[in-house]
Amino acid sequence: MIDHFEAVNLSVAEPPSWMKGWGDHVKRQPIRIAIDPQALGVACTLRAAEVMLEAARLTEARALYERVLTRYSSSAWTYYAGRAKEALVRLSDSFPATVAFIPDRVAPH
Repeated sequence: MIDHFEAVNLSVAEPPSWMKGWGDHVKRQPIRIAIDPQALGVACTLRAAEVMLEAARLTEARALYERVLTRYSSSAWTYYAGRAKEALVRLSDSFPATVAFIPDRVAPH
């Protein structure tokens, strides 16, 4: 579902032919819709990450937060990227430290 929202391209409307005679002052305008599909997509991605976090699926949550940072890195998406960064910081604090003991096979026992 997230991929569908991210793939949406907002279409633009051509001005009526009678207005084109006004020259450079007349430009193509985006079609007005009630929502911005990309904003809905990034908001849904953040919500899905929160749900994964609540379900203790930390790997999936991390992947979704990183997806937000990767796909919405421009200044127009600063709010959403900031939320993802904050969540990743909190998420990294929740990962327990893991210590692995790997015996040295060369050393005599």
